[in-house]
Amino acid sequence: MGSDEEVYLDVRVMCATQVDLSELCTKGEFRQDLYHRLNVLSLHIPPLRECLDGLPPLVEHFLDQASRQISCPLPTLAPAVLDKLSHYHWPGNVRQLENVLFQAVSLCDGGMVKAEHIRLPDYGAPQPLGEFSVEGGLDEILGRFEKAVLERLFHDHPSSRQLGKRLGVSHTTIANKLRQHRLGKE
Repeated sequence: MGSDEEVYLDVRVMCATQVDLSELCTKGEFRQDLYHRLNVLSLHIPPLRECLDGLPPLVEHFLDQASRQISCPLPTLAPAVLDKLSHYHWPGNVRQLENVLFQAVSLCDGGMVKAEHIRLPDYGAPQPLGEFSVEGGLDEILGRFEKAVLERLFHDHPSSRQLGKRLGVSHTTIANKLRQHRLGKE
């Protein structure tokens, strides 16, 4: 600091984000030059809920880690535990799994983690209809749902033939539905 001499530094910057920076660049909300400096190697790490086939080794690892921290013998798992863990949506990702298993090891007695030792909050559970409104009569609800489905799929299937094939109905039916809901070409 304050010197006129140059000092050589060999630095790597690692950063993580949950937003698509390239999309922000196109919107002008993130500097393109900075994006290209940072985007040397991009890795997509899927959330736990998308790769539950790797759950058993993670469970074993976290059980071992928790038993070492608590200084207790490594507990065994009741068969229902893995089933319960694999049917959860894991909004807190791997850290949540680690904490849930630490708590389970702390609660278990007799050297076996049982399903009742696994405490999983139900917040953040995906709702079957999401934010979809169920106000009004059945025809209104179905109409809104049909329009939402068509709007969502029309982007990836931009012709009545493609969309009809995707949905398993004739292109004439799709063309009529698109016209009815005022979607597509205007």
